[in-house]
Amino acid sequence: MKPTQTVMNYPASTAGDWMPYWRASPMRHLRLRWRHVQLSVPNYKNKANLIAASGSFEPLRPDDLPLVCVVRNAVPYMKSFLRYYREMGVTRFIVVDDRSDDGTTEILSSAPDVDLFCSNMRYAQADRGRVWRDALFNLYGRQRWYLSVDADEFFVFPRMEQRNIRSFIRELEQNGIRRCLAPMIDMYPGGLLRDGVFVDDGAKYPFEVSSHFDGDGYTAKPEKFGVAVRGGPRLRLFGRSMRLSKFPLMWVDKKTDYRRGSIHGPGPCFRNFLPATGALLHYRFSSLSVGEFKRIASEKSHAGGAEHYRAIVENERFSDDLSLVYEGSVQYTGPACLVERGFMADMSETEHGTKPKRRLSA
Repeated sequence: MKPTQTVMNYPASTAGDWMPYWRASPMRHLRLRWRHVQLSVPNYKNKANLIAASGSFEPLRPDDLPLVCVVRNAVPYMKSFLRYYREMGVTRFIVVDDRSDDGTTEILSSAPDVDLFCSNMRYAQADRGRVWRDALFNLYGRQRWYLSVDADEFFVFPRMEQRNIRSFIRELEQNGIRRCLAPMIDMYPGGLLRDGVFVDDGAKYPFEVSSHFDGDGYTAKPEKFGVAVRGGPRLRLFGRSMRLSKFPLMWVDKKTDYRRGSIHGPGPCFRNFLPATGALLHYRFSSLSVGEFKRIASEKSHAGGAEHYRAIVENERFSDDLSLVYEGSVQYTGPACLVERGFMADMSETEHGTKPKRRLSA
């Protein structure tokens, strides 16, 4: 008999709504710990096969903030991605390029703060990049914080206009949090898809063009790999219930890996029951979407052979003339609007009386 899954109030209406996110049921916690132990035997079936392409490849300094990324054909927004995270405080980009052929490789290889790798494996063979990310953690070292994102994901956190990411990390540590749960908020233009044209000239970021998101219609509940957020325009318009949550900022220790979890919930999975303390602005819908979705569907490299993308591409509503805007659409104005609307928690408002502080060693 399967345990009852509690659907949590999301977006949260009050600070108290975040309390159920802190815990898995005792039985779920026990199962996840046992699963982690069972999968602890090394698996050599899929080796990373990483090849150093360009970069310094120097050891990380104690004060470095590294970012791990897997990328394919992201030239329309690659420069803005690098610029955004440099401004955030990233000091080293550690990137696996999955055979880009649109100029992405050239942008990355010319950047002095990028260590670029390639592989004779493809993304699907590398367990959707999980094998590569784990190998990079081993190569560059553990017992430190990493950002781990895709090139179309822009991480935000509460009060980021007033403080830097190191201050945010200290706040997480003070609250015993070793990884940051973040909803993936699908961003879309305020008009037709064809009008959402982003020019990567340094003037704007992609989420300032695809600047709207769904303000309601989400659910959050404990699932196999941790708290899972679902909803957004892909469910509203196309009926696709895709997992829209990740852990883009993590303390990576010897127990941390994607192999024993998923790209949406790294192992150990019993650490993945948390309130959302950040968010990912997901540059998913734009003037490029029709072509991108068709490519992803044809390559079949994403989960389930990219079945979600195939279903969207085959939907007659999906075209350059589609507008994703509806009465619940919200224009993104900054991290504060996500806190106010309950998409992420500001720990300065929720820490008192909601969760005892824990050590980072469990």
